[in-house]
Amino acid sequence: MVTRRTRDGLLELMDWLEGKHGPVTEEERAAAQAELREIDAEHDLRASSPAG
Repeated sequence: MVTRRTRDGLLELMDWLEGKHGPVTEEERAAAQAELREIDAEHDLRASSPAG
């Protein structure tokens, strides 16, 4: 669970990075979201395995 403080910190970091490197493109955003889905799926798979 992401706390409000964590979310606010991430938003602040995102704003700083975009200010330094420019805004994130839709392609970059979609690629990052796809990667996060893969990580979540791997995490779920490992969490459900008998080895833990």
